[in-house]
Amino acid sequence: MSSSPDRGARSTPLYLQLQLQIYFVPVNALVRLVVLLRRLFGPDKHAPRRYLSILLPFDRRLSTYLHSPAPGPQNPSSPSSTGKTRRKPVHINFHGGGFCLPLHGTDARFCALVAREAGCYVLDASYRRAPSHPFPAAYDDARAVLAWVREDTLGLFDTSRITVGGFSAGGNLALALAATAEPGVQGMIAFYPPVDLTGPYSRKPAPARTKLDRNSGMVISPSDEERSRKAYLLALSASEQALPDPRYSPLFASPDKFPGGGRTMILTCEYDYLAAEGEALARALEEAGREPVAIRVEGKGHSWDGMCVEGSEGARVRDEMWLRAAEVVRHAQA
Repeated sequence: MSSSPDRGARSTPLYLQLQLQIYFVPVNALVRLVVLLRRLFGPDKHAPRRYLSILLPFDRRLSTYLHSPAPGPQNPSSPSSTGKTRRKPVHINFHGGGFCLPLHGTDARFCALVAREAGCYVLDASYRRAPSHPFPAAYDDARAVLAWVREDTLGLFDTSRITVGGFSAGGNLALALAATAEPGVQGMIAFYPPVDLTGPYSRKPAPARTKLDRNSGMVISPSDEERSRKAYLLALSASEQALPDPRYSPLFASPDKFPGGGRTMILTCEYDYLAAEGEALARALEEAGREPVAIRVEGKGHSWDGMCVEGSEGARVRDEMWLRAAEVVRHAQA
């Protein structure tokens, strides 16, 4: 009788990493093509931005896009009395993609809107992605970007007024950064973030609907979410993954670490497996007196704001929520 494959070997990180990499190679190739086409022909092409390759420790470089505030009555760009351009607040944005997909740059319109409405610079930052670079790579990159902004080598940023934010996985990074950075940031926003990675997605409560039209977003299946979670936490043992570590599960961070007084915004969507945990974090902040801006978008699923067609009801809600986020950033940076 032939022997069956060793199940222990199949569960080793090396085997799992190879399995995940084989899955993500064609997926990421398709994503890169879509991102390129969107940049060339889609709505993102109208968002003015400057590409920056920033230098991080150990001579590593990270791709970013810098969105500048447009000059206007509320945002003067004239030099100061010393002849230097006045420093302005800065918001750091981290893209989504389940910690694995190359979606850097797809938040261009949002970043441009925040720069315009809040009168600040917006640094749209990339980060190393799983499974090739599992935790803590993305978290470490987020911390390194914050440190680079604080160094202000370009002489552009008012480093006393820094906010952070992100979408989905990027929201997780922003929350983790806000929960652990010393000194803290002045504000943060997170759209439909995963905040509890301590257990498999099969345990999360299912939304009332799992099939949506494009203008309502998508419902990411537990199997797809779990694949991303495994990829991101690949370097951790099962017991380590279950720890309430705020660097990857910010739900367990001390509430007083988050900016208070309406300077933390957490947005969740009705039809999203991530809604319950995001709302649990918002409740914890509310009970601790942090006064978060907690928004539940009814009738919408994950990433609806990036999928909806212009002129649709989904686009109307997107514009409303994006402006609300810009208001929180402006308030936090005041």
